[in-house]
Amino acid sequence: RPTALLDNKDTDLEKLADVMTWNSQKKLVILINEGTASAAEVFASALHDNGRTVALVGTKTFGKGLIQHTFPMPDGGGLRLTVAEYLTPSLQHVTKVGSAKYDSGVKPDIRCEASGIPKNVGADLCVGVALDVLESEGG
Repeated sequence: RPTALLDNKDTDLEKLADVMTWNSQKKLVILINEGTASAAEVFASALHDNGRTVALVGTKTFGKGLIQHTFPMPDGGGLRLTVAEYLTPSLQHVTKVGSAKYDSGVKPDIRCEASGIPKNVGADLCVGVALDVLESEGG
């Protein structure tokens, strides 16, 4: 009981915070595919790189990690300029840039292809794979 621990003047609040955090963290499997793009790729990577996921399941993501701004031109056209790039927490590029050697997109730990969006979520092959992964991890 956390309240009982707080009543004790000798309670180590750091230990208490660690225990409460540990108990509140659930195992996660994240489904990704070519429709996962931009900040969603960074989000999935952040959870994965920081050990919060059991696995990324699906197919390689879109690979859109550039932030661009379009500047209007006097003739009605525009100039699109890349102003930033997303990197994963492990400093991996999300976007393939020119002839760079790295590949674009975030790769899943477990590859699984599903065709379209099923009417019944239980019929989705990748959801089934994700549930199997969670079950095998004791989650």
